[in-house]
Amino acid sequence: MVSRSPHSPNERSAPILIKDLRHLRVLLLQPKSSEGEELWQHLNRIGCQVQTNWPPPAEIPANTDVVFVFVRPIVEGDIVLNWNADDPPAVLIAIVDYENPIIVEKVLRLRAQAVIGLPLRTFGILANLLLSVNNHRREQRLRLRVERMDAKLKAHRDIDKAKAILMAANNVSEQVAYETLREQAMNKRTTIEAIAMAVITARDLL
Repeated sequence: MVSRSPHSPNERSAPILIKDLRHLRVLLLQPKSSEGEELWQHLNRIGCQVQTNWPPPAEIPANTDVVFVFVRPIVEGDIVLNWNADDPPAVLIAIVDYENPIIVEKVLRLRAQAVIGLPLRTFGILANLLLSVNNHRREQRLRLRVERMDAKLKAHRDIDKAKAILMAANNVSEQVAYETLREQAMNKRTTIEAIAMAVITARDLL
């Protein structure tokens, strides 16, 4: 799995503004072309830290914030772009020169956050960049929130299951079973969730 860009949660929660563009690390995936050179120059002018690469690397570098990819060379060359569309490591902005069904389908499968058409017009690149990055960060915050909620629900289910095991095995009340879990967690300097999992595992082994 591709590593995420190493930003702190606080950095990820703050909206990115024009003044923050100099901190954006951009990867430009395109074969050598006049359009690619023009895009590279424009991204540098607005302050981004830009690197270019072709063909696409086996993995997107972990410190990448935004990836611009020229889609037609990917499709026509049958080139593999290692991209996890379900959990993208960075913002993906597609560059297209025409909208045939194959190109459009590729863009949809990659789940690009924005599309820029050729011939390149510098108007709109800045807005697409800022909107895409902010939307991507908002999606990451929502995904993290869902993951935390799922983990909390699983922990509650494990504790309830462990309590039921202790209640059945020792003929004690739910309160006593919970206090037993909490006492064991304190003695072993761990969490109640960890003790609950140990109880469940031990029961399964037996």
